This record gives sequence, C-alpha cells and structure tokens, in this order.
Amino acid sequence: MFSRTVAACIKRANRSLPALRTPIAPKMYRNPSIAMPLQLQARQIQYSSKKHNSENKEEQGNAGSEKPKVRSGPTAPALMAVLSIFVAAYITLIKPALEEKKKKSQEDGGIPSDDEAAKTFPFKEKTVVFVLGGPGSGKGTNSAKLVKDFGFVHMCAGDLLRAEQKRPGSKYGELIANYIREGQIVPHEITIKLLRNMMMEHPESDRFLIDGFPRNVVQAKAFEDTVTRCEKVIYYECPENVMLERLLKRGESSGRSDDNIESIRKRFRVFTQDSYPVIENYLKDDKVITINCQKSPEDVYAQTKAEMAKIFGSK
Repeated sequence: MFSRTVAACIKRANRSLPALRTPIAPKMYRNPSIAMPLQLQARQIQYSSKKHNSENKEEQGNAGSEKPKVRSGPTAPALMAVLSIFVAAYITLIKPALEEKKKKSQEDGGIPSDDEAAKTFPFKEKTVVFVLGGPGSGKGTNSAKLVKDFGFVHMCAGDLLRAEQKRPGSKYGELIANYIREGQIVPHEITIKLLRNMMMEHPESDRFLIDGFPRNVVQAKAFEDTVTRCEKVIYYECPENVMLERLLKRGESSGRSDDNIESIRKRFRVFTQDSYPVIENYLKDDKVITINCQKSPEDVYAQTKAEMAKIFGSK
C-alpha cells in the first residue's frame, strides 16, 4: 500500500515537472531506509507543483483582467516628425513658388498684372476702333490723322511690342523679337496687357484707336472678353504688290527687322491665314468700314474721315 502510494506520487511529479531529466525509479521504494525520505520528497514535489500551477493561473487571470493603458496624446517624437514634414514641404514647394511669383512680378515691369487699378478702370465705358489691313496698307499713317481730327488715342500694337522688346529687363523681350523676326503673331496675353496699360495711362480719353490688332480671331475674342467690345473696324484693302513696294521702300530707312523681303512674305501669309478671318467675323456684325488703298494717300484719308464723321461727328 505504501509503495503504491509513493509510486503514484512519483508518477504525478514526473508529469508535472517534465524538465526533470531522470525520473525517480520505482525500485527504490522497496528499500525501507529510503522509503520515508522519498515519501516526504514526493509530497514536497507534489505541493510545489500545485503551488506552481496555482501561481500560473493567478498570473494569467491578473494579465487578462488588467486594462490596457490609453495614451493621452501624441508623443514628442511623433510631433517632431510632423513638424519636420511641414518644414520640408515649405522649403521644397511653398517657398520656391512664392519666390517665383515675386520674381515674375518684378520682371513684368511695364506689363501690369490684374491689380486693383486694372480691376477698377472703366474699360467697358471706352470706345475702341480697330484699324486692320495688310502690312504696308497705311494703317499707321491714317491713324495719326484720325487722332488729330477726332481726338482718338492712337495705340499701335506693333510699336508697343517693339518698345517692350527694347525695355531693359523685359522678360518678354527676346520672345517678342523672335516672333517679329519670323513674322509670327506674338501671344495675345502680352499684347493685351500692353494695350490695357496704355489705356490706363489715358483715363481722360474715351476714344481709342488700336492699329494692327487683333491679329487673329483668338485675340479679338480675348480682348472683347477682358477689356471691351470694339465699336467699328476700319479695314484698308490693298493688293500685295502695292504693299510690297511700299514696305521695301520703307525698309530703306525704317531700321525695322521685319522690313525685308523674307519677313514681308511671311507677314502676308499670316495676314491672309489669321488676320483676314477677323475681318470676316466683324463683317457679319456690320462693323467693318472698307477703304480702298489704291488711291492717292489724300483720297484714302478723305474717305476714311468721311466714314468716321458719320459715327463720331467732328472733334
């Protein structure tokens, strides 16, 4: 009976403590000299095993019932990371954009942006007449006379562009020079800004004569959308051979880079392809006054003056 009790305790201890490398041998139970010590040892091992299992269950219970700690807010490293991202974004994106905007404003110089003065200027109350025709048709010559007789402010788009081209520090100087040299049309954003600028320099005038503009349908629409509608269009109709003869003669003393045979040919093509459709559009609105330029300069202006007097009277 005693031996079976000890053996059962030893087996139970072996199952509870698997880390024991050498199990306790049951043969030892037959020796009376060690039976009692083994019995005490087995009971002690059994007690230790139960205590160990109880402590493990208690720790597991405590771990399960313990509530997770809730953070009260972002940690300092997280805040530093966010701040670093913001600083990097400012340096790489925002700051360069602000500097570029400032630089552009300084480079524009005589070409105004949409500032408060432009927003409040009464463009819509001004009367605008476009003067169109091929190169060498007499637009500038007759416009100068209309200024004297009808009180117009004469604005020559070509002269404004050439002046901007020569202005020191102009952002658009080289671009304008290339377009004029090739006989091409300068982007309308530049030309319209120059025209608006000159109109604002003459707030006392209600009549403006714009010579050599618009050069295409897009320019015409952009001007009427952003500035004002035109009242009339004076179109000087002239054959190419007559205009060519006039331009070559003018080129002997004008000093203009586009008064050469190659540029003149290109300008004729541009006028036919791009500028004449503007006249066709305004013909539909009955706004075009056509003047034949094959007569003498005096007769051409006499006809021009008579047509304008029907609309504006005398000065």
